[in-house]
Amino acid sequence: MTANKHIRLVKWYSIVLLTLGMHSGAFASSSIDAQCPSEDFEAFVEVFASQPEIQTAFTDSPVQEIRVVFDGDKPKVVKRKLKTLDPAELSVLIPEKAAELNLTIKVELPDKVIVRDGVGGFLKIFAFKHTNCWVLSSVEDWSLENVLEGVARTESFTPGERELKKGVWFDRLANHASPESGVYLYASALDSYLAGAQNGSPRAALSAAGISLSGQAPRLDNTKILDLLMMASKSIPDAGLTLADFYCDEGEYDDEHACINPQLSMTALEDAARKGSNIALTRLGEVYETGTLQPADLPRAMACYQEAKKNGLESRGVARLADQGVFANNSIQCLKAGSF
Repeated sequence: MTANKHIRLVKWYSIVLLTLGMHSGAFASSSIDAQCPSEDFEAFVEVFASQPEIQTAFTDSPVQEIRVVFDGDKPKVVKRKLKTLDPAELSVLIPEKAAELNLTIKVELPDKVIVRDGVGGFLKIFAFKHTNCWVLSSVEDWSLENVLEGVARTESFTPGERELKKGVWFDRLANHASPESGVYLYASALDSYLAGAQNGSPRAALSAAGISLSGQAPRLDNTKILDLLMMASKSIPDAGLTLADFYCDEGEYDDEHACINPQLSMTALEDAARKGSNIALTRLGEVYETGTLQPADLPRAMACYQEAKKNGLESRGVARLADQGVFANNSIQCLKAGSF
């Protein structure tokens, strides 16, 4: 084979590779294997974050992108493959830039970098894969501020409601994410709820306590959870039920033990009932029937069940106690006279 013919074959083969989309991505990165910044992921990320030429060489093509967009009145998850990635997407990996935007950067071994703020406004997940070196394979942008701006054009938010809505969306979007990414969406939901509570939303306070106690989001200190539940129960009657439970178990559902603080639990139930919670009335009936928080008092239990029934909540307690010979006595009330 002559030299000219060999050159023509090489050029033709290169054209074929380009046509098939094989002359980028893995090929591009493999061509500089000797220049791999580091096999250690944390050290690699440090170099990758600050050097555009390294970013270009060690970003997959196509790179997977997941982004949340505004769709009518709710967020929509869009997945697409990009031949190239806008360098601006990677600017938040630079520590100085992240600090300017009040963002934190967390290198999550073995292969992810998480960039987020502390109020549920910003969340990006950069995922890498390893072949001959580390290569950025996907970028997940779960930030919701643009979506909320779209909703704000048609809706007005009361104090804390914007953060509450954002928390609810993060909570739901976790179902569309991988289990690994979902952890951070739940954490952002908690951050959003806490921000909403700080801005005066009792529902955000209740949601923050609930998602923390559920185990989906990071566990808050018991003192913080108690503060949130007390705030919520002031204006949400049924929140008093969660508060009553927390006084008893402090969120340790798996441990079977006597109520830790029965008097405070009882007070929370009574307060919830006074504020209009029919479920609290039923729970009080159960307490008086079983004697779990204080000595059993069947006539008072019947009064609680009857009060709940009068308010439209069906209860088997009335029939159950009637079978035991306990009947309604108008001189006995579930709560003190004048409570309702």
